Amino acid sequence: MVQEAPITINFLKIKNRASWLVEGVFDKVPYRVGSLMGPLFNITANEFVDCYQEKKPLLMKRTASVGDFCWRDANEIMFRSDVKSNDFKLSFGRVVPKHEYVESYIDIGTLRHKLIKPVVYEYLRKGATLIANKIKNEPLVDRYARQIADFTGRQVVSSAYAAFGSKDSFRCHWDTRDVFAIQLIGRKRWVVYEPSLASPLYTQQSKDYEQQYPCPSTPYMDFILEAGDVFYLPRGWWHNPLPLGEPTFHLALGTFPAYTMDYLSWMLKQIPEFIGARQSLVEWEGDRNNLASVAQYISDFVTAPENYHRFMDEFVGATRVESTLAMEILGDPNCSTVPDNAGIRLCANKPHGLADSYIIANGTKLNLDEQGLRLMNCIAHQPGVSLATLFTKFPEMDVAKLRQLITQLCRQDVLELTHY
Repeated sequence: MVQEAPITINFLKIKNRASWLVEGVFDKVPYRVGSLMGPLFNITANEFVDCYQEKKPLLMKRTASVGDFCWRDANEIMFRSDVKSNDFKLSFGRVVPKHEYVESYIDIGTLRHKLIKPVVYEYLRKGATLIANKIKNEPLVDRYARQIADFTGRQVVSSAYAAFGSKDSFRCHWDTRDVFAIQLIGRKRWVVYEPSLASPLYTQQSKDYEQQYPCPSTPYMDFILEAGDVFYLPRGWWHNPLPLGEPTFHLALGTFPAYTMDYLSWMLKQIPEFIGARQSLVEWEGDRNNLASVAQYISDFVTAPENYHRFMDEFVGATRVESTLAMEILGDPNCSTVPDNAGIRLCANKPHGLADSYIIANGTKLNLDEQGLRLMNCIAHQPGVSLATLFTKFPEMDVAKLRQLITQLCRQDVLELTHY
């Protein structure tokens, strides 16, 4: 559900939420929130959309800042994953049954699960791959995911792959989502083939369609992905990532936009409003005219811009961006506002609605006046911009009121502090 909130520079009101303005002077708080990482991409977002997105792969050499990422970090990511979930896998020519490598136990009255480490280690020594899907609340992973979300304007789901042998984790396959592979440790060979089924949806897995749409025999790309490299692969492209008999750890960050099928599914929930869709079927000759009217209604509905925008508003409104906690600033009653050196970012994957003087972030719709529109445009297109910089960019705005407004939007989870 999207909550509407008209916003001006002088007054903030968020429907169905408490709203207040706090006066006072900011008390200094120790630095904590991690700063933004270096850019993952060596092209602009517009160039990416025009030339590569959902069109062809892109290999970007040494564009990821892997810094001091090491096996300690990789171990912690795997250790904190939910090992009992089906999203956590051990692959060794097949998906190893969970009971072989995960045990349950009672911990002071609480049922818990843990890896049977001797089994996992032995599988890895034989060439297995350990996989964690749908990783959340891992700062190192989330920072990469957030960069990709900002770059593509899409939701991102993160996975990690660890291996030490030379056996592939899955045989050659296609994915039903666009993927950014970021090599963090070691190397991996990627063999890539052109699609045989264009733009498959999540219901069209390669294992179910490979007889009808077999993998081409000639590779499109065959290369080594090294630490710091980023590889973009559109959905539907066959690929087989192969370990090289050495330690390797990479992230696979999948992007999820709204698809036409999502729009059509949403439309079907609205169509019962049309009486023709509620008629019973008897026989073709008697039903054909009614069906023709239903078809016309569907065509008119789908191509009506107001329905398209309503769907997109609901799709974006249902999206949530997990912002960083800043309890010592936004939860402490003795801290009245965010510090002037704080970096500010919009809690949304893309600035949806700005062209129509509103924006949706974490389920809240802000209706913007002229000044509010300029302000949100600046924040949306300069992630991490400091509050002090906003003061200089908008000298006509009252500094105290602007500071209070930004603080309130951060408390409402519309804006996020990137650093302070």
